[in-house]
Amino acid sequence: MGARLAPVTLLAGIALGVATVAVYQWWWGLLLAAVASVLVTIATPAGWGSRLPFALGFDAVAVLAAVPRGEGDYLLTSTGAGYAVLGLALVVLMLAVATLPRPGAKSTRTSRETTTLE
Repeated sequence: MGARLAPVTLLAGIALGVATVAVYQWWWGLLLAAVASVLVTIATPAGWGSRLPFALGFDAVAVLAAVPRGEGDYLLTSTGAGYAVLGLALVVLMLAVATLPRPGAKSTRTSRETTTLE
């Protein structure tokens, strides 16, 4: 099921990243973006095809906003708020990677845990 969610969560990450870059310069916008980013990251099901694409979409927008534009300016300024957005992108990526399931792990419970001792 996670692979079917990948395009949706990728687009959600991109949309939230664009919204974050749009409002980060106001203190309330940065606070709202931080809370929304962490909550949506936690609410998205953990997995290779769900939470990871969300985080990669969010981080791609943050990285592209930090690259200089043709005019020589940046979308993410080199202020505390700009660095906070980059830190937020790192937190979102770390949450997604830290909660990935182990490849090949079917279940975390063993048969010994399910039996009762008499």
